[in-house]
Amino acid sequence: MQIEQPQPPAVPWTSRDVWLGLIVLILAMVIFIFFQALALILSMELNPGLAVILTELLLLAPAWWFTMRKYDVGWKTLGLRGFKGAMIGLGCGLMMLSFIFNVVYGMFLSLFGMRAQADLVPVFDELSAPWLLLVGGAIIAPVVEEVFFRGFVFAGFRERYGWQKAAVISSALFALLHITPTSFIPIFILGYIFAYLYQQSDSIIPAISMHVLTNVLALGTAFLTANTN
Repeated sequence: MQIEQPQPPAVPWTSRDVWLGLIVLILAMVIFIFFQALALILSMELNPGLAVILTELLLLAPAWWFTMRKYDVGWKTLGLRGFKGAMIGLGCGLMMLSFIFNVVYGMFLSLFGMRAQADLVPVFDELSAPWLLLVGGAIIAPVVEEVFFRGFVFAGFRERYGWQKAAVISSALFALLHITPTSFIPIFILGYIFAYLYQQSDSIIPAISMHVLTNVLALGTAFLTANTN
C-alpha cells in the first residue's frame, strides 16, 4: 500500500522571491567579508561568536523581507507552528543514521589525513569569552538557518519544483554556506533530513530541535575538550 505524502499548505512567496533573496544574501555576505578583511588589515579582532551571530542575521533579513514584509504573513507561514510529538522520534532516528554515516565518513577521510569539520578546540582555547560562540552556534544558528533554508527556501521552491527537488536544492545551498568542502556531504544529508521533517510535520520546529542537538554536541564537545586540556 502506498503511503500518501502530506500536502503542507502553499506559501505566498514564489521561487523567484527565493532566488532574489539568495542574491541579496550573497551580496550582503560579500560586503560582510570585505569588512571582515578590512578589520584584519587594521588589526581589529572580531569575536568568532559575534561573527556567527552577524552572519545569521544576514540570513534572517532576506527571509523576513521576501515573506513577512512583502506578503504580510506571520511566523507560522515560515513554519513556526505546532507538530505531532512523533516527529521528534522520527528526527532522532534519522539523526542516528546520519551519525553512523558521519563516523564511517570521518574514518574514510582520516585515511587521507583530512577532517570533515574544522577543529574548534583551538578556537575555544583562544577565546576569553566563549559564550557568544556557544549561544550563537548552538541556539541562534539552528533557529535562523531553519527559518531561512527550510521555512523560506525549501517552502518557496517546493511550490514550483516539488518537495524532493526543493529538498535537494535547499540542502545543497545549506551545505555550501558552511564552506568546508569535506563537510559538504554530511551537511547536505542533514539538510535533507531537516527538509524531510518539515515536509512530514508542516513545522520547522522538529528540524530546529535536531539542528540544535547537532550543534550542541559539536560545540559542547569542543568547549569541554578545550577546558580540560
